[in-house]
Amino acid sequence: MFQNIENLKITNIKAGTSAHRTNFVESRKNNAFILRTHGETRHTFEGISLHMKKGDIIFLPKGASYTFETTSAEPSRYVAVTFEGDISPVQPFVSPFEEFPDAEEYKNSLVDLWKYGGSTEHFKCYALFYSLLAYLKNVEEQTYAEKQSYKIILPAVEHLKKHLYDCDLKIENLPRLCGVSGTYFRKIFQSHFGQSPQKYVQTKRLAHAKAVMDTGLYDSITAISQSVGFNDPLYFSRAFKKKYGMSPMQYVKN
Repeated sequence: MFQNIENLKITNIKAGTSAHRTNFVESRKNNAFILRTHGETRHTFEGISLHMKKGDIIFLPKGASYTFETTSAEPSRYVAVTFEGDISPVQPFVSPFEEFPDAEEYKNSLVDLWKYGGSTEHFKCYALFYSLLAYLKNVEEQTYAEKQSYKIILPAVEHLKKHLYDCDLKIENLPRLCGVSGTYFRKIFQSHFGQSPQKYVQTKRLAHAKAVMDTGLYDSITAISQSVGFNDPLYFSRAFKKKYGMSPMQYVKN
């Protein structure tokens, strides 16, 4: 995003509704942040397509040309802040907005503060705008950190894709593939997949076993359990019942 902004000057803050389904903007005259308060839209630049839903905010750089299209049935309403400043070239981007601490004040009060307020209220607009920039920078840094941490466990993820249903898969060997400790590996894996490596593998295997049962194309429950990576049919049955509320045999009969 922005590494630095010098001589920042807000030129306008307004709310509006896009009446047309499709619009073309040629060479924007200023930088802008557009907060989508209602509806959904798509901005298409040369080689870039950005979809916005309600609660998203988009940065549109000065000089950009793009097609703007309303993609929802309800009207597309927005709050726009246009500004000037000495900034390095930045590509358009969309970011979630609802976690912004001052989201409600920004969405509901900013336009009136700018339109009807005096110098004190304008200072508050600048404060809210700088607070938004700080929030977006933090989101960017968190996203970057998440991407970097995913790279760490990528060898294990690729290994799981190839060997998820192998009975001889050793989950305890996954951290070694990534060159990290087991504790650190589990922490990163949990942050990306929402569950431990063991739970992830078991969930995937049980779901696949259930899908095989639904087809009816199998020889026995034992064969299914082995085909999805369970060496012990009894353990498979217990895990299946805990997950789906009935044993494999009961599920087949039902």
